[in-house]
Amino acid sequence: MNVPNIITAICSLLFFMVGADKFLSFLEPPCSLESSISPMVWMGLGALQLVSGILLWLPNFRKPVAGFWAVFMVVFTIVHLTQNTYDVGGAASMALMLGVLAWNPSFLRGK
Repeated sequence: MNVPNIITAICSLLFFMVGADKFLSFLEPPCSLESSISPMVWMGLGALQLVSGILLWLPNFRKPVAGFWAVFMVVFTIVHLTQNTYDVGGAASMALMLGVLAWNPSFLRGK
């Protein structure tokens, strides 16, 4: 198994987990910004994350999906930090992995 597939698998599983959490609320502690976001927006975000977990496996969609979510995760890491909430570990690590997938440096291409 090559590096891009490993990163894709990790990100895909994380998308399924955090997307499903938007509907089932099983992760502890919950996101500290959840109470300040409309429930419809929260569930819409969860649905997008679930769909993105699938789209990451499709070669034509991998780069745009990874790029969008890498930027999204960086922005919301900054939002968390400006709100003095520090539950950003998942978002920051996903931003890094998704950024690597979107950038696709030579070590991912096997050169």
